[in-house]
Amino acid sequence: MKVRVTLTVTVNPDEWAQEYGIPREDVRADVKDYIGHTVADCYPAAEEIITDVGWQ
Repeated sequence: MKVRVTLTVTVNPDEWAQEYGIPREDVRADVKDYIGHTVADCYPAAEEIITDVGWQ
């Protein structure tokens, strides 16, 4: 079964860029990647309960 989840995350782009050492213009893509990896690395994904995370 596929479940679409919409998530809005508010970040401070200057702080994010500084924390992760990336250009400010790359923050949006980096946050999306970070959230996607967080879900892909969670327990249900490790146990193959979540079988695919397509965020890209």
